[in-house]
Amino acid sequence: MRTEAPIDVPGLLARARRLGFDETDLADLDVAAADWLAEPAHRVELGDRVDRLRAGVGRLQVDGDDPWAGLPDGPDDGLLPMIALLATAEHVVDYQCARGVPLDQAWLDLSDLGQQVRVHRLTYGRFGLHTQGWLRIAWAGGFAWLGRLQFNLQWLQDCAEWVLSTHIPRRSAEEGPRSGALTPAGVDDSFARAERFFAAHFPDVVTTEFWCHSWLLAPELAAALPGSNIAAFQQRWTLEDRVDDGDEDAIFFTFARRPPVVADALPRGTSLERAVLDRLAAGEHWTLRRGRIQQSMIRAAEDR
Repeated sequence: MRTEAPIDVPGLLARARRLGFDETDLADLDVAAADWLAEPAHRVELGDRVDRLRAGVGRLQVDGDDPWAGLPDGPDDGLLPMIALLATAEHVVDYQCARGVPLDQAWLDLSDLGQQVRVHRLTYGRFGLHTQGWLRIAWAGGFAWLGRLQFNLQWLQDCAEWVLSTHIPRRSAEEGPRSGALTPAGVDDSFARAERFFAAHFPDVVTTEFWCHSWLLAPELAAALPGSNIAAFQQRWTLEDRVDDGDEDAIFFTFARRPPVVADALPRGTSLERAVLDRLAAGEHWTLRRGRIQQSMIRAAEDR
């Protein structure tokens, strides 16, 4: 039986404000949502996508029906996913609260939607969303934004185990939209909070390791920025052997740009920006690496 999708624009705006949309994005959402929802066919499509998202809440393996299947996938095709995510936010919050997550934390966990809308504007210079595929992870319900880092319960099919997958957002949960320092103290705090959070609220999903798949784990990045916070973060991890191409990730997460990119037009104001561009200019590439940290090491550090 189809669940009626919320289509009240003021209600969507109230959720968006709670999920970290800034005033510019709220103003654009107000106009765009009203225009889009004026089409009856759009409301029918929204109902289908809302049902798919709700069916995925609590499916921590992020399997089952893809809520975005069959939709266009471009920089200007994200309004329907954005509205569907807003319309279902309270359903995810209810799921987390039923697991004992405090209400404010549950809303904070989903506020990556507001950040992704902000990143879209940084990338393309206009309102929108293009990372709805990533946000499916948060809407499964096993996601938390804890200080500087984000985490989700992830099932690794190849080794048949659950891990705490670690993500490095552009900003901290507690700070401004462009703050991003990976200070050792901030990282320590996030790891410790994550270990406690998931043990308390997801005791039925046993994990023993943090896991990360990122270009920030590449040894060549630590070598290019010796003594930096980024180097210290990279050196925490025991790397797996697999190596993937990371050029696009390096450009996107450093400069908020998607291909095609003219490297000469990119800024060189920070040591990270210079390191990224210098390596590419030399004909070398960035890599994506996978790494692990034993959770027991985090607990031991807390006990010291």
